[in-house]
Amino acid sequence: MEVMTSQTESVQGPYWDRVEGPVTAVRWAPLVLLSGSLLCSIVVPVASGRLGYLLLIVLSVASALLAGWWMRRRELSTSSRVAICAAHLSMTAAMIAISPVYGIFGFFGYIIAMLLFDGPALIVALGLNALIMAGSQVGGFGQAVSDWRAFLALSLVNAGVVAVIVHFGMKRAREVQQREAAADALAEVSRRNQELQDQLLERAHEQGILQERERLSREIHDTVAQDLVAIVSQLEAIDSEGDWRPRVDAAKSLARDGLGEARRAVSALRSPLLDDASAAQAVRALVDDWSSRHHIRARLTVHGTPARTEQDQVILRVCQEALSNVARHSGASCVEVELQYTQDGLLLQVRDDGRGFDPLLAQAGHGLRNMRERVEAVGGSLDVESNSGAGCLIGVAAPA
Repeated sequence: MEVMTSQTESVQGPYWDRVEGPVTAVRWAPLVLLSGSLLCSIVVPVASGRLGYLLLIVLSVASALLAGWWMRRRELSTSSRVAICAAHLSMTAAMIAISPVYGIFGFFGYIIAMLLFDGPALIVALGLNALIMAGSQVGGFGQAVSDWRAFLALSLVNAGVVAVIVHFGMKRAREVQQREAAADALAEVSRRNQELQDQLLERAHEQGILQERERLSREIHDTVAQDLVAIVSQLEAIDSEGDWRPRVDAAKSLARDGLGEARRAVSALRSPLLDDASAAQAVRALVDDWSSRHHIRARLTVHGTPARTEQDQVILRVCQEALSNVARHSGASCVEVELQYTQDGLLLQVRDDGRGFDPLLAQAGHGLRNMRERVEAVGGSLDVESNSGAGCLIGVAAPA
């Protein structure tokens, strides 16, 4: 039975959050108030003489030791708090009975009640201390009996003052709790926000990796793969021609160009054709070189005033891919390339007279998909028009 009682007994530390000001000052309060009361009792003679002074000293030391003990405890059971308060009130009443000036120390009873109790127990403790303080104010408990009206009035006044103090003290305690709850909520929100930011950064990193893979895939397809196809075409043509040296020279040139493009693709640099030229100049060089290698007539028409823009790389790569597709798949004899500079950006058209194809069936390949991804990545659009036996038209609009 004793074990069960100890388990159900409330354990609580002092309510230090109710203290206005530093906690250290409150810890020193009983010693300061007791010293002041003892000095005042010397000025105001004690009726019981030396015995009274001896009792005051003993009770003062006991009160100081009791306060010093429990104010440093982190946990106090309900029975311990009741015993501490009862001992303090009893010793305070005894000291006031010997010397009414010990009402100075009696104010500490209000602090004890605020630190130890809550709810109805707090009201009872404050009320008892108010009665003890009234006894001091009327000049001692003996005087309280003969002048009970004054004692009652002072008790009511003390209770009223204490009620006001408790009201504002509890209000402040609630505000402190609300601020602490708000701070905890803010800390939780900050923690969740940090977690979301970490997740966002992680996803952005993953997305960046995917985008870089896609970029390298497009660059390799548009440069190295195309050059390798062209090299194979040149080498395969050796068997059908007597003079093989021009074909080998062309294959060597393609291999060198492909190596340069591969290095630039890994470094995310522009095509070497754009190093010192605009898109119009780079496309013209591309068209002329492509025409001479594949023996297909190709003509470039430029409208507007050529100038270097941020979309030159996109236009060149799309034109390069379109011409590569013509050489590999169309069987065309003529290609028309048109590049137009406008206020809104660049327009590119690549038209051939080849066998054509069904655009829906060609979407799965890397060529059209890479072209479309390049153009859409800069906010542009790509259109493909083709029918079997009617050639193909690829149109690109890239914003300025």
